[in-house]
Amino acid sequence: MVLTDAIEAIECTWMRELDGADKDVAGELSGYEGPYHDFNGITSKFGAHFILRVDKILMKKRYSDAIINGVRAKDFPPLPVDYGYRDSKNFWFHRKTRMRAELLQMRQASLASVRYAADRADDKVKFTDEALMTVLAVPRVFLPLVLKGCVDWAKENGVELITEEHMKIINDKRAKEKEKNKK
Repeated sequence: MVLTDAIEAIECTWMRELDGADKDVAGELSGYEGPYHDFNGITSKFGAHFILRVDKILMKKRYSDAIINGVRAKDFPPLPVDYGYRDSKNFWFHRKTRMRAELLQMRQASLASVRYAADRADDKVKFTDEALMTVLAVPRVFLPLVLKGCVDWAKENGVELITEEHMKIINDKRAKEKEKNKK
């Protein structure tokens, strides 16, 4: 019954036991009196933040199916959405009646952030900076998978320090496997 008019409804529970927010009392129009909390409940004289746990997201089937099966412009509800929706390829937004897709800009990660992920991929197999430079353009979501594949290759081949030359071998092997799968 909630969704007869609404596009979606989100049921939440206030996590009042966090940071002792359950002991807060309502303030005056001139502001809340302390003590104040770090992150939940009354956080300053003139403000409060409430940590919510999402219990359920109720959505019309047509729109939930679009999220699960892949988004197309016609799958969005007929509402102006300035803040947008992002999937893995596009940032979707509209100000009138029809959604518009803007391709996301691809940006390279920094060597430091890739090094951070690589150092956690395995405790024995390590990477040179030159090797990591070859995976800077890998989307963040796939980086752990790529690094794990490199570590698996290194263990199979008795390598403890992966160099740029090793990365070329790994990439060539992957390209051959992709080509083989196409046929």
